[in-house]
Amino acid sequence: MSNDDSRDHERPARAVASLPDDIPDGRRAWVELSGFQRDCLEAVARRAREGYPCYASGIARTLERRYPTVSRARVKPDLRILADRGFITSRDGLAGHVPAYRLTDTGRALLRQRAERLAVLCDRDSTDTTA
Repeated sequence: MSNDDSRDHERPARAVASLPDDIPDGRRAWVELSGFQRDCLEAVARRAREGYPCYASGIARTLERRYPTVSRARVKPDLRILADRGFITSRDGLAGHVPAYRLTDTGRALLRQRAERLAVLCDRDSTDTTA
């Protein structure tokens, strides 16, 4: 019996091909975020709009509706990624050592662009608040 295994050992095709570089208007930035990161970004915006402080623990509480076992420890690395990408900023909050987060203009624009794209898909004006 021969030990010659001459079968091609090609790498399988990737399930998700790389995204093209020419996606306009922040679509690339949106799809490069994980679903959890997008939810964190939305939670920061929601808490700020409702007048709640945007600490990691509060953001985790906001996300508990979708992720029942989410914790501050789970949220913090994703908030760091969002900050590194310029979508949120952090500043000293409670007692100077618990960071509070807020949307940057870039983060706000990304959420606005996403809302507008969804509104177009639903044949709605994104400024229509009657729904």
